[in-house]
Amino acid sequence: MEPSKDLSSLRIVPAGPSDIDALFGIYAEMAADGGAEPQHGKPLRQTFNEGWVRDRAVYAAHLDGVMAGGYFLRPNFPAFAAHIAQGGYLVARSVRRRGIGRKLVEHSLHQATADGYTAMMFNLVMESNPSRRLYESVGFKVIGSIPNVQGNEGALIYWRELAPRTSSSLSGQ
Repeated sequence: MEPSKDLSSLRIVPAGPSDIDALFGIYAEMAADGGAEPQHGKPLRQTFNEGWVRDRAVYAAHLDGVMAGGYFLRPNFPAFAAHIAQGGYLVARSVRRRGIGRKLVEHSLHQATADGYTAMMFNLVMESNPSRRLYESVGFKVIGSIPNVQGNEGALIYWRELAPRTSSSLSGQ
């Protein structure tokens, strides 16, 4: 069953075990499309678990009861700057270009703020990635680049402040 284009039934919730399995299916789609690859000869599932599940809060998006995508949040620099969130996003091939990616990003921004993060950053492999327009439309800025992340292809570093830093957030209180 293909989900409708109407997003009124979209539900974004903390991911359970069956959601993680479904998100891996979407990740495998992305890998088949050239958007992800196993690292250092690891199986794709291991790469997914290490990059998407371990030490992360994972959220699943269901549209008409069908897995449509998801995202994760985690501290980007746990030992030094745990107030900065890192996020990653997946949207199922069958429902792309319907606004689900935007809903996931908006939800993650609200969730990261509610979780006490003051900024968010992530790397985006593939400089021609169409999601760039989405990220930039919600206030993310490119602050740098990383060469040769996936073969010869680089990545862009995106950043966005979530909440103004106060003296208490600077001192860790």
